[in-house]
Amino acid sequence: GIAGGKLNVAVISAGDYYFPQLMVAFARQHPGVQLNLTVHNREELLGELAANRTDLAVMVRPPGELDTQNDAFAPHPYVIVAAPDHPLAGGRDRISMTDLIGHPFVIREPGSDTWFSMQDAFGPRLDQLKVAMEIKSTETIKQAVIAGIGLGFLSFHTIARELAAGSLVVLEVEGFPLMLNWYVVHRREKRLPPVARAFRQFLLDEGNARIAALIPSPGS
Repeated sequence: GIAGGKLNVAVISAGDYYFPQLMVAFARQHPGVQLNLTVHNREELLGELAANRTDLAVMVRPPGELDTQNDAFAPHPYVIVAAPDHPLAGGRDRISMTDLIGHPFVIREPGSDTWFSMQDAFGPRLDQLKVAMEIKSTETIKQAVIAGIGLGFLSFHTIARELAAGSLVVLEVEGFPLMLNWYVVHRREKRLPPVARAFRQFLLDEGNARIAALIPSPGS
């Protein structure tokens, strides 16, 4: 049964900004559940799934190389962020892609979910970006953008504290926010424990509303 069961969930790094709250909310509905959350980059997360070391994985892009059940449970917006004193942060209505790619960027490493999302957003113009720095840590990217090293392409779900503090601003760029989805994923042949089945249903039923309560959408 669910009571006393152990919930094993692995998430990509952008998920650790809100996912602990979701797990705690679930545990309050099911006292006695043990929680095990691990955070990975995309390559590591796919390894966890392939090796059957996690029951559920939460990511933006379900794997094409594994036979998995993939269910979207919440929207996942990506935005362009800048330091408040950046030349593009002066309250301009809509910034064109041409204007944007003339400025340096601080980006995640190729192969990460964020990098693949940048491919979706920029298409063939991704190769035109001026990359000032490539960093594997979202937190370090935010600090680099705050310091004025360049613009950032980040999950909106990772920047709530900085927006509230006024240390980052979201730029109004044509075609943004890029709206993708959060997926809960498991190997199709895997027989999920009752607690994992219950948590998967919890995400499908309540995940979107609970994330929206924690992190309002861009422009709200």
